[in-house]
Amino acid sequence: MIRINLSASKKGTALAGLSGLDFSAIKVKAVGIAIVLLYLPDFTLIPMLTTEKDNLQQVIASKSTELNRLTRKIEEAKIYEQQIKELQAQEENLSQKLVAVKNAISEKKNPASILLYIAKHTPDDLWITSISIKGTEMTIKGEALSYPAVGNFVSSISDSVFIAGSNIVRTGNKLREADKARIEEFEVKFIIGRFDQ
Repeated sequence: MIRINLSASKKGTALAGLSGLDFSAIKVKAVGIAIVLLYLPDFTLIPMLTTEKDNLQQVIASKSTELNRLTRKIEEAKIYEQQIKELQAQEENLSQKLVAVKNAISEKKNPASILLYIAKHTPDDLWITSISIKGTEMTIKGEALSYPAVGNFVSSISDSVFIAGSNIVRTGNKLREADKARIEEFEVKFIIGRFDQ
């Protein structure tokens, strides 16, 4: 005869076969280590990385501010560089004008000192009819009562600090119509060495 135990209390449930998993083969220590390794980064590494990220973002923000400040300075420097170039161009232009003014002043010769010297050293028996100055050449034309008066006049003027050389171009006799006196006509060229004393 066959005995069948129908009692539920004696019937055992096998956990090893639940849903096709064998729980008896699981090692508790390995599962514990896996859980720790799985959740440990959430509690330690993520806050550390978040702090590092915040620090790096602050550094990036400060560097961006510094970059913006330097960019503004570069733009200002470009403006200053342009102004410097304009000032250099103006300086060059002014220096060229200064050279032109110096040349004009050096070429401008005031014959007042020479003429004053000639007036003081003209003898009473000699008259100057014309004086012309072209560059450094002065031509004096006149009349004298005698030839020695012309010679003395030319010698006196040639001995001045103004004259570098002289040349009697012509002399000649003529009869003056007003009083029928014989006079000497002359033309002398002087080379002017300097215009001031």
